[in-house]
Amino acid sequence: MGKKRSKTYSSNHNILLVGEGDFSFSLSLATRFGSASNIVATSLDSREELLRKYSKAEENLNALENLGCKILHGIDVHTMSKRACLKRKLFDRIVFNFPHAGFFYRVHDNRQIRLQQDLVRGFLRNAKKMLENDGEVQQDLKNYTKNYIKNYPYITTYFLN
Repeated sequence: MGKKRSKTYSSNHNILLVGEGDFSFSLSLATRFGSASNIVATSLDSREELLRKYSKAEENLNALENLGCKILHGIDVHTMSKRACLKRKLFDRIVFNFPHAGFFYRVHDNRQIRLQQDLVRGFLRNAKKMLENDGEVQQDLKNYTKNYIKNYPYITTYFLN
């Protein structure tokens, strides 16, 4: 099968997707490529938790499995590079869409902001160890107000350089 591309991803890339919810993003990539043999998709939640939380999770997981995706549950971004199932694997793309530390405080509370920062830092520290030399780490963030962003500095450059 020939190489298939989206704007950012190629079927020739080894892709790690972390923090998946209902796995719809993973499935959209796999469907576009016609295969998921180049994709490892992970969630912090167990399979059972996902099935309780998301109505489309079972359908999406089954479709991904049929397309050859490696699916891992219970993967924490703070320790993912040390997990035996991911250790010594390198990826061309590592993607964390809409990272969220959970709802413990109000969104503008400094304690919640620190939780978010810690989550992103942990992800970047681990992703750096798992990235091919010419690979990319990608995050999509929820839209926040200007004041929130001003108090929520991402330090991506520091961890990837």
